[in-house]
Amino acid sequence: HSSQYKKLVQLLGKYWKCRKIAVDATGIGQPVASFLKNSLGSRVEPFTFTTRSKSELAFEILAAVNSGRVKMYRSDGTREYKRFWEEAQKAKAYYQAGQNLNFYVDRSDGHDDFLMSLALTVKASLGYHHRLARGN
Repeated sequence: HSSQYKKLVQLLGKYWKCRKIAVDATGIGQPVASFLKNSLGSRVEPFTFTTRSKSELAFEILAAVNSGRVKMYRSDGTREYKRFWEEAQKAKAYYQAGQNLNFYVDRSDGHDDFLMSLALTVKASLGYHHRLARGN
């Protein structure tokens, strides 16, 4: 695991130069989130999935999609691209008590890894402002 963690830090911090990283800190994700936070500092935002936090995230995804902030590229033919769209099409959402919105892919239909990755990407993008080019 330690060699994978080191590679992950290099990819996120040095290669991709991520300015903000939202990482799942729920359950078994907590040690990874803690390691990344210790290694990359304030760029890492640990996210713990609760009924309320997941609901807020669901509304943020809807806002991002409806406003055009989230756009998906045309198919590149990869397995990952296909899996993302399969998950997106199988995703279900419903309101819970307290006007909480839940979203998920039913276990009998597969996983929701790509869907949750998109959700965490939207979370990381909140408050991000595009850099402006300035000339003479």
